[in-house]
Amino acid sequence: MRKENVIFVTTLTPSEVGHGGQHRSYQILYDLEETVGRGQVLLFTKQQMATMAEDGGSEKGSAQTRAKLSQWASHRVGSAKRIAQNPYRLIHRTQFATGIHPRIRSNYESEIKKLSKAVCVLEHAEFGDLISVNQKYGIPTVSCTQNLDAFSQNFELLSSYLSAIRTGGINGKQKAGIYAAILDFANELQILAQCDERLFISKIETGLIGGLGLSARYYPYLPVGAIRSRLMSIRQKRASTKREAGLFILIGTAKHGPIKKSCEWLIENARDRGLPAGVRIIVAGAGTDALLGPRDAVPGIELKGWVEQEEMDELLVRASAVLVPQRFGFGVPTRLAELSCAGVPMIGDRHPTYAVDPPPGFHVVDASWTSWCEKILELDQEDIRSAENDYHSWEASQPRPLGEVVNTMLR
Repeated sequence: MRKENVIFVTTLTPSEVGHGGQHRSYQILYDLEETVGRGQVLLFTKQQMATMAEDGGSEKGSAQTRAKLSQWASHRVGSAKRIAQNPYRLIHRTQFATGIHPRIRSNYESEIKKLSKAVCVLEHAEFGDLISVNQKYGIPTVSCTQNLDAFSQNFELLSSYLSAIRTGGINGKQKAGIYAAILDFANELQILAQCDERLFISKIETGLIGGLGLSARYYPYLPVGAIRSRLMSIRQKRASTKREAGLFILIGTAKHGPIKKSCEWLIENARDRGLPAGVRIIVAGAGTDALLGPRDAVPGIELKGWVEQEEMDELLVRASAVLVPQRFGFGVPTRLAELSCAGVPMIGDRHPTYAVDPPPGFHVVDASWTSWCEKILELDQEDIRSAENDYHSWEASQPRPLGEVVNTMLR
């Protein structure tokens, strides 16, 4: 028998360096290890699972040919399954999809059947096929998704078609697209219902799923381990470093629909209505360098794209504040808790406050550009800092249900 008693299945490799999704996976793994001990968590990442599928086709003979045929067959079977689950995908394709390679399922089963007693934590509905394997061996499944993915991954589809409805210009294909997205949610809801417990990073998802009759618990993001230590180091450096006048940072992964649209909103307002005098905004994060065309420069806006952690830390030490213009979407910007931990003021829309308890240092403004400019000027002219004790008090008030859930299921 294997000694691990918690299985963690995630699309993202947990890392202290990377985007917010990786940081959330890092937090989940950290909290699991705090609960059951290091070495007691059996980790399956999407990358590891893809390797499992490839390794199965590497025998002697025409291994490469068999691997390609296997991949083709798996794709065909997966596509057929997705169409069967959601026939509207024949009319309008959606981004949300579940289902894994049969070889992954087989290899997963061969590993977990060696466990004497265990709990499985699933980070994404994509792995819903593993729930029945867990049930076969009496292993409870805890859903710990980072979003309601049927809505998050179909955000641009839903957003554009709901806009068409408001203007009265919807056609048959657009209507089918909405039905396809809603049926995706029904399929995701079915996966959530098969789990023994559901934890959500946002109060919005927690309330929605709880309102539909399933048990749901709020499990907010908090920086832990090496991430928390790095952020506290930034706080200490800010205390002894003079801020750079006029410097503001906007951080986000622009490949994610809600973040992209929010960044575009801010950049368009800066272009059309202008920034306060002396203010410059550095926009950093994967995909942000493509938010403007090569001839579409906006005075005061610098698009950096992805930056290394050392450079990001240095910017955060010098900046007056970080801008968080997120106005749509599910999940939650993990940077809210991180920036509060680091003692960096934030200016943001009200939308994230529906999802989390606003941490110290988060300054809420309304949707008008005038409000944004007024708050930018205020934080540029005044050195408004949140006390470290305020952050500690907020952090201590946040629920940490994962350990409790896992311990209860292991009894």
